[in-house]
Amino acid sequence: MPTDIILAVFASGGFWAFIQFLISRKDKTQQRLTEISDQMEKLSDKIDHNAAVLARTHILRFDDELLNGIEHSREYFHQQLDDIDTYDDFCERHPDFKNSYTVMASEHIKSTYKRLVEKGVFMEGGNQ
Repeated sequence: MPTDIILAVFASGGFWAFIQFLISRKDKTQQRLTEISDQMEKLSDKIDHNAAVLARTHILRFDDELLNGIEHSREYFHQQLDDIDTYDDFCERHPDFKNSYTVMASEHIKSTYKRLVEKGVFMEGGNQ
């Protein structure tokens, strides 16, 4: 009978130690998952930043081509409009990011596209 009591005491102590180990392990796992999540968020921000810079480059180049009389297809205009959306969305979420570079270029691209659509230039068989 005394051995049963001693075994019960040791067993309960071992059980609680095991429970503490599991809790500690869970806390460490949770901490590691938080660190990974933070790193992924930073990487995502960097990717978004790079996409915005690339979109800005596309916008400025396309506007320069329009100013130099280079004609473009409807699909190419659509790609540029997507770049404008990407860039504007990023700028809206990051107010410290310089966004004045493309304001006039974006307006010119949109107004040129609108003018060409109204003229029916993008109808079947028309390139610009």
